[in-house]
Amino acid sequence: MRGIAGGLIGTMVLAGAASAEDLSAWHEVAGHEIALIATDDATQRLEVDGVALHEDGLILLDEVPVMVAGVTVLTGTAGSGGNACNAAPFVLVLPQGGPARLDGPLDSCAWMERQVQEAALVFASEALPGAAGEVWTWTPMGGFAEALPEAFTPDAGQGWEAMTGLARAHPVEALKLAPVYAMLQAGLGAAWGEFAERIEGLGSGDLVAGGYRGEACLKFTCESDFAVLWLDQAGQGAYAYWRVDGKGWVWPADTKTWPAWVAADLDQTLRR
Repeated sequence: MRGIAGGLIGTMVLAGAASAEDLSAWHEVAGHEIALIATDDATQRLEVDGVALHEDGLILLDEVPVMVAGVTVLTGTAGSGGNACNAAPFVLVLPQGGPARLDGPLDSCAWMERQVQEAALVFASEALPGAAGEVWTWTPMGGFAEALPEAFTPDAGQGWEAMTGLARAHPVEALKLAPVYAMLQAGLGAAWGEFAERIEGLGSGDLVAGGYRGEACLKFTCESDFAVLWLDQAGQGAYAYWRVDGKGWVWPADTKTWPAWVAADLDQTLRR
């Protein structure tokens, strides 16, 4: 799969306001004239053969059309352009001798990747520890249809020996180690959801003296809603701290049993 935002048409969007007569804003694909036009309202409008199909804060189109079940299509994304929500995918259908059709954008904030199949397109978001990945299929006849979500599953072939691969890795990568995931999910019990929601957010991690340390947070409340994950290499143990609305919890609860380097780092975290 590849990100559908990769290799998107940018030259079609003019720096200033454009008009339908300004052909530098137009591209021809499969016999259809396609334009992205900057409006006076600081939005972008997608037009095909002079007909407005969609208007949004940001519209991006893939550079290369694809054939799906004999039909030429262009995929792209559209959204408000802010950081509150990822732009959502859409499919622009360009039939020979017929009017263009726009399916989407999807009603989703998830970052989707696209897979091209002979008779369908598949759009899927990454499955995370606290949230299953969305899966959507698209066909020329049926348009978009939501498929069963894809649950997060750790890599059964990765154990503690795989810790060396966590250099500069987001903590979600650490949770892909099967024993780490099993230990935390079983140990945290009912608190797993709160921890997972935070540890899969904005963050980073790296190998440190003693093992691995990763931290992530909720986008808009980072100081009061975050989680830290430590993996102790010598003892093959996982340790967690998470803060919800400013209130913190630890696991395992008896921090006297924690390795010295993890306990010291926890102490620094609690001072924040």
